[in-house]
Amino acid sequence: GAGQDRLHGGKWSGWFDIEFHTLMPVQVATGITDFVRTRSGERLALTQAMVKRRLLDDPRRSGIAVVLPGSSLKGALRSLVEALSRSCVLVVGGLTRSALPRHLTRCANPDNLCPACRLFGSQDYQGQVSIADASVPSGSRVIMGTPLLWAPARSQGRGLPSRYLERGRARGRKFYKHHRVASGPDPRVVIKQGVTIPTRITFTNLTSAELGLLVSALGCHPQYSFPIKLGAGKPIGMGSVEVNMQRVVLLSGSEGVQRAGRLGKAISKAECLEGEALKERLVEWTQQAEQEELLLTEQLEELAQIFERSSLNTPAPEGMY
Repeated sequence: GAGQDRLHGGKWSGWFDIEFHTLMPVQVATGITDFVRTRSGERLALTQAMVKRRLLDDPRRSGIAVVLPGSSLKGALRSLVEALSRSCVLVVGGLTRSALPRHLTRCANPDNLCPACRLFGSQDYQGQVSIADASVPSGSRVIMGTPLLWAPARSQGRGLPSRYLERGRARGRKFYKHHRVASGPDPRVVIKQGVTIPTRITFTNLTSAELGLLVSALGCHPQYSFPIKLGAGKPIGMGSVEVNMQRVVLLSGSEGVQRAGRLGKAISKAECLEGEALKERLVEWTQQAEQEELLLTEQLEELAQIFERSSLNTPAPEGMY
């Protein structure tokens, strides 16, 4: 990979300012069940992720902020990049690993990484993309009841269920379609539908094609746009979000930084893209990604079909989850 020790000429560094708009309730859970106050009293519910932060009005004090953790956003985005490119499957259980085709086993050599590992990191290699925690606006949390979720039955108690296999190998990657949220007895604290959550994705030393792949994984491809899924409860309809690209700020290699002052302090010369200029650049990047076959068009079309917006109004499947 290009590394992060300096800005390379011919590559792009900078950031995306984006907004997540929740089309269905979203939850990135803490894994902790706790008593939550409601108008009718207290309820035991699975809680939403929170972090302790310094308060802007008084740095000596700290408060609790509700967030979509950057690590969770990164994981969701990586799974999409893996599916849209010739990338390995990094996170997989030991019982499942034996069902993977050999060319999908995790990267081991930092000098020969797949696209997803170059972007998001691998063992002994820091990724070139980082995602900040997304602060959730106050008043955005509600309690909702959902069905109980069960793990799929294993084949003879081991490995993947037989319906996921073909000749002993995994048939593909699993993604859940958008649909209405199913209701049930399991209470969760969630971020409600209709909330806009801003965050920033920072990148270092990416090619135009790599930016095109990243944009496509966000569901922002000019021709194949779609809402993506984040967090818990995907099988029951939760987690559907639309990504809106607000602006892109670019530094182009060493030309994007000039030295000034007695000590040679670095001053960045940034190019800010919004509106039509941003749309034109997204077209340029995604076309470059397809031309270099970094972005696999057939997979993109298939993923856009799975995540098509029209399915958001589809009733939730009945029965056990």
